This record gives sequence, structure tokens and C-alpha cells, in this order.
Amino acid sequence: MDLTGPALAADALTALAQDMASFDSERKCHVVRIVYDGPGFAGKTTNLKRVHEIIPPSRRSDIVTPAELKGRTMFFDWLEIEGPRHGGVGLRFQLITVPGQIERNYRRRPLVAMADVVVFVCDSSPAAIPDTQRTFARLRASIKRRTEPVSLIVQANKQDVEGAMAPAVLRRKLRLDGSVPMISANAAKGDGVRATLNEAMRVGVRGLKGGDIAPLVAEFANADNLFDHVLSFEDTPNEGPLDVEEVNVKSEDVDTETAAAAAHLDASSLDALEARARRAAARSGLHSRDSQPDVESADTATRP
Repeated sequence: MDLTGPALAADALTALAQDMASFDSERKCHVVRIVYDGPGFAGKTTNLKRVHEIIPPSRRSDIVTPAELKGRTMFFDWLEIEGPRHGGVGLRFQLITVPGQIERNYRRRPLVAMADVVVFVCDSSPAAIPDTQRTFARLRASIKRRTEPVSLIVQANKQDVEGAMAPAVLRRKLRLDGSVPMISANAAKGDGVRATLNEAMRVGVRGLKGGDIAPLVAEFANADNLFDHVLSFEDTPNEGPLDVEEVNVKSEDVDTETAAAAAHLDASSLDALEARARRAAARSGLHSRDSQPDVESADTATRP
């Protein structure tokens, strides 16, 4: 199973290894981290606010947002909820959103890296699709850099807006395998919020069954510690190479019919994408070498 292939399948993300949940020895409970990713204004924070409303105060924390600017998350939102006991042991779910702005990508990378489950929140309005595709390309690149697989759930949010793309169309736009759960939602009204959370919790609990349980890392123990951890990346905001997924966003913008989708995905192999990336880089003058660099040099340039 290859995460670098064109279609991102749920079994490719989960079957080779179990999600690495954590055990908090101080509170004697398992901790499952659910990270909400997606473009700006897609509804990530709105999801957390609706969850905060529907979960009784006795079973959840307050929402912690270290910083925001004009309603936009600058670092993350954090909410912890108490789940049912698992195998006689307490269970906590940490719900964390990432900043959607592209210039804050260095802040979202460590949050995605720590996730046990990722919920990708889409803005279904046609005008937002390019930004959704760019953000999803960054997520795919982050997933490939992980040492452990991660479960993915997609929420097709803002289904109430005029001309909203149906979940099936969004699935093709993002080149998602049919096994990746996609949930229709209108988070502003609460529709689909609970279903998305329930699916994420179900997948997270599944990772506890027979999987490795690591001690909870101190940096992820609470919102304050997590904030300090994310701040440590402020000195190197642009560190790390661009991934081929991020360079070739336009290749994702193909609205094929279902019958032709498989053929398109087969043709859009990673090798083809890398070749296209090298040609685009050469035309843009990003490389000082010849316009057709050798394969070994290109592989080194795109390797995470």
C-alpha cells in the first residue's frame, strides 16, 4: 500500500500500523488526538464551537485559543472531551484545529504530525475549491512525512450554500478513494458536526485495540504545553522543502465522471506528477541547472 500514489485510500493509511494513541499516567487515561485541518474559513473552529455546545460541561473543557486575529485562528483551537471508559481505563479526546492560512503552514505541520485522526474540513462552495485543493495537497504531503499512518475523515461542509458541490464531486476533486469516510455537513447550524465527531472518535478508539500505546508526551498534555511546543517552530517558519503534492495542485482539479475517474487516477501516477513538477520548476527558473535535470537530482530535491 503506497501513500505516495494518486488516490488516498483509508486502508492505506491505517492497515499497515495502528494509530499511536497515548496514555496519560498522571490522569490514568488514554488520550486520542483528533486534528481538524482545512482551508481558512472552512468551518474548523465552528465545528469545535458546536461540539462545545452539545457536550455537557461536566464532560468537556472550555475551548482554548492562544491567539486569533479578526476571527482567524493563528495557532490552534483546543478542546478536550471525556469519552466512555475503554477496557476499564479512562478516555479523553483532544480536539485541535490548525490555522488555515498558507503562511501559517509551519504551525500546522507539528499539529498534523501529532494527530491520531485527521478530520479534513472542506468548504463546498465552488469559489473555495482551489483553496481546498491546495490545503489538501499540503495535508497529503504532511501525511507522507509521518513515521506512523493516520486515519483520515473528510467533512463536506457548507452544503447549504448556493451551488455547493456534492460530496461525490468533492471526492473526485480531492482524488479520494471511496473508502475514506466523507460526511455532509452545515457546521454553522450543527448539521453533520456530531456525525463527524462520532466517526473520528470511533476510528480513534479502534486504534486502541491491540495497538501500541505510548506514554503521553509532555508537549501534548494540555493546551499550554502545546502552545509552547508550536511556538518553538517560530524561528524556522519556512524550513522544509516543498512536496510534489504542493507543487502540482492544478493536477487535482479534474472533474471527471465516475466511470472515467479510475483511468484518470491511474494516469496521474506520482512519477508523472514529479516529472511535471520538474518541468514547472525549470520553466520558472527555480533550478539553475538545465531544464531537464537528471532523475537522481530531482528525487533529492523533492524528498521530504
